[in-house]
Amino acid sequence: MGTGLTFDEYIELTAMPLAGADPVFVQVVEEERERMFPMPLVVAANHLRSRGYDCRPESLELLIRNAIVTPADPDAWSRADVDEAAQHFEDCELFTPYAAMCVALGCRYADFKRPLREAAERESRKYGRRVRDDDQLFVMHRFPPRGVTGDDGKFDIKPAVITFTLCDDIQERLERGEEV
Repeated sequence: MGTGLTFDEYIELTAMPLAGADPVFVQVVEEERERMFPMPLVVAANHLRSRGYDCRPESLELLIRNAIVTPADPDAWSRADVDEAAQHFEDCELFTPYAAMCVALGCRYADFKRPLREAAERESRKYGRRVRDDDQLFVMHRFPPRGVTGDDGKFDIKPAVITFTLCDDIQERLERGEEV
């Protein structure tokens, strides 16, 4: 598996409503999912950035010029075209800063986004108000810590498990009933 988000992970982690939302909102997302393609080139570039790839419209134009991706229309990208571009960026390790951070941590971008979203949902339920899935509101924890020596005395890098807890000052603000 690659570092960036797959299309299905993108839908799950960025478009789907929070747990407990009215099922009609899930239905709307499913309908919108079907209408997303074809995408104009600029929209495809933004979509790829949100999946963790360092992509700009000029990047996609370059992929077309070099025949790496050949959409039927340069301004109408199918899902297959977008996924092909994502694979190219994955192969070249062209990631946004957060996705590159995930490489350094030993996890996928989804392994960062999913627990952040879950932490926001958990805290939203706890405090009865929306807490954004913004990493600036949380402390990130990685287990096991990088560079732990294994039983055999060798440097051991295990896949990361990322979790989040609220920052103390944010928790205090929520407890006072303030918006964050």
